[in-house]
Amino acid sequence: MEDQINEEEFPEYLEKKEIIGGKTDMNFKGGAKEISIKGGHHKIRVNGHIETLNIFGGFRDLSVKADIDNLIIQGGVSQLNIHNYRNAKVNKLDIIGGTHEIWIYSTVNEIFIRGGITKLRGNFENAKILKIKTIGGQREIYLSSKTNDCEKENEGGTCNIHVTDPEPEPFNYQAKLNEDDIAISKLKNLKSEDKCPICLVEFKIDDEVYYLPCMHYFHIECLRKWNKENKNCPYCKTGFDNKLE
Repeated sequence: MEDQINEEEFPEYLEKKEIIGGKTDMNFKGGAKEISIKGGHHKIRVNGHIETLNIFGGFRDLSVKADIDNLIIQGGVSQLNIHNYRNAKVNKLDIIGGTHEIWIYSTVNEIFIRGGITKLRGNFENAKILKIKTIGGQREIYLSSKTNDCEKENEGGTCNIHVTDPEPEPFNYQAKLNEDDIAISKLKNLKSEDKCPICLVEFKIDDEVYYLPCMHYFHIECLRKWNKENKNCPYCKTGFDNKLE
């Protein structure tokens, strides 16, 4: 039997919070001084300023739409998106071991990666990176002509840096939607193994999709069928009132 997802919303400021294990969908709206998350399978949304976010092991899908002073990820498997949303930024991103995909659409002042396997995409139009330091491990790093000017330091391991023209940001990361808006747009960028969460068919470039206010996207017909009996996002269960025609 699949573990039940525990949805938690934190609208108030937290001085200190520790979460151990479980399967959780967390939304930090009020910000915090220090958050520690150990193990488990988590979807984490940062919508308020956090001074220090420590994540140890486990699997996590981390979406950053507010400032984080220190983001420390140790081991485990991560998909990290730093959105171009209200000038969100991460001051210092420290990754130690594990397997990670990092997508940077906004500002990260300093990135320090030690060991593990990391794919980093910082070649989007509004990406800004000041420093990247790597020690050991395997890296595939994609930078634009602009972000490639950052300070770079590599000690051992494999570090392949690919420099491209700046790419336009995927529509869903531009965060132009209001809380109750739903938009139709064409996909211009894909993540690895990017599939519609409803039909599980892989997306293709220029597919027309619905974007929900939570920034998740779906095939148009798939979401219309879902919406006949449901008024929430099929992926994260965030509610929406719009009736899709």
